[in-house]
Amino acid sequence: MEIGEVLEVQRPREFAEWLEANGQTKREIWLVIYKKSSGKQTIRYEQLVEVALCYGWIDGQMNSIDAEKYAQRFSPRRKKSNWTESNRALARRLLAEGRMTAAGKAVLPEDLGEV
Repeated sequence: MEIGEVLEVQRPREFAEWLEANGQTKREIWLVIYKKSSGKQTIRYEQLVEVALCYGWIDGQMNSIDAEKYAQRFSPRRKKSNWTESNRALARRLLAEGRMTAAGKAVLPEDLGEV
């Protein structure tokens, strides 16, 4: 898959701000993450997944950009999509912490419910 629009963020809040502004209109975004071997400080993949779930988005394909970094695709989650147990557990925690937005709650599986 070809890498589309790319976004490079340093903090989770920056991705959240992008999702607040674009999450209802964009179909995807590719986030840049530096490889550990690069020695460069970067946002962690796990942080991006947390933010994505809060806004009803999900991680997808990863493509290498060069020797130091790769791009991780994020896109809106479909209402009836399959949820892994790890994402279910993460969603439960995000709900309990009050971090899940209305957009994130809208795509939760029916059996997950709110905490």
